[in-house]
Amino acid sequence: MIGVLFYVCGSTAAEQAVSEDSGKLSSEVLSAMEGNQATLDSVLTMQAVITETSTHSFPIMKGYRIEEKHRIIYDGAHFRKDKLETKFTGGKEYRGYAEALRVGRVDIDSAESNIDYIPSNDMVFIRPPRRSNHYKIRTNDLLKYQSARSATLKENILASARNGYYFTARGDTVDGDDCILLTCDYTKTGSTLKIWIVPSKGYCIKKMQDGSKSKVDNEYTTILREYSPGMWWFDSVQARRNTGKETVVSKLSVDSLTFNELVDPEIFTVWGMDISSKTKIWDEMQSTMRTLAINDAKDEASNPTASSSKMIIVGLGILFLAAITFIGILIKGKKARVKQQS
Repeated sequence: MIGVLFYVCGSTAAEQAVSEDSGKLSSEVLSAMEGNQATLDSVLTMQAVITETSTHSFPIMKGYRIEEKHRIIYDGAHFRKDKLETKFTGGKEYRGYAEALRVGRVDIDSAESNIDYIPSNDMVFIRPPRRSNHYKIRTNDLLKYQSARSATLKENILASARNGYYFTARGDTVDGDDCILLTCDYTKTGSTLKIWIVPSKGYCIKKMQDGSKSKVDNEYTTILREYSPGMWWFDSVQARRNTGKETVVSKLSVDSLTFNELVDPEIFTVWGMDISSKTKIWDEMQSTMRTLAINDAKDEASNPTASSSKMIIVGLGILFLAAITFIGILIKGKKARVKQQS
């Protein structure tokens, strides 16, 4: 009963906070926000292969170009990215970037830990989690291009409202798609965030622009596709980011993408990596260096319940043998006493 009361009170407080934050928002803004959130909530898992080409340029230096293909697996709580193909074009001064893009690199992020496999030195690094919603979105290309400022549309709208900034809505058209253009002017920073939503396509984001009224610092435009009846997401993206020191122009295309298919949780552990018993594993959280365990140890590590059951069975066996031995001693002692009396 106490737990239920806490849940009800917590839910009521959360609903009240959302109500207060959205009190000054128009019905058009609210419908776009909730429609977009409903699409995000319908996505339980995503598995994709993505190809991305990015050109990096600088004001006074030659730039470089990166072409890469990677696989993404996401289950809402864990995120894994595998480098499948990479090609680097640029001067020697940028070779450090090329080293970081080696084929076979694996990055896994979760609430439990951050795991990186570096194929160049055949090492796995397990570090404390750097998990946050902003980090999760910023590093996941599948989410990054359906968000803004490393946050979902709903998070942006409600966070802005809490700080006294309210999105406005009006109709607009982008590449033939009828959109709701959501705009928020942040007077303190002099920045403006614009997000174009397509109601007929799952309220997905068609276009995003972030910057000041005089220039755009970050923008992307998507081509949306219906992957299954009523399930819309992007098929390709054109993006541009300008930090002042660097301009990055990217083109991303989806080679394959499936939603809500079962994902084996082991894929987000070292056991799901293609490494050998010679691969060194530095566990920063435990301050230990080790290698991949043998199969029996793997089974126990990946299935602690089975391991515990095995220990219980062994323990019961030991107790059974001890009981048999004890009974044998009693019987033997009783026979000896009977013999003495006779």
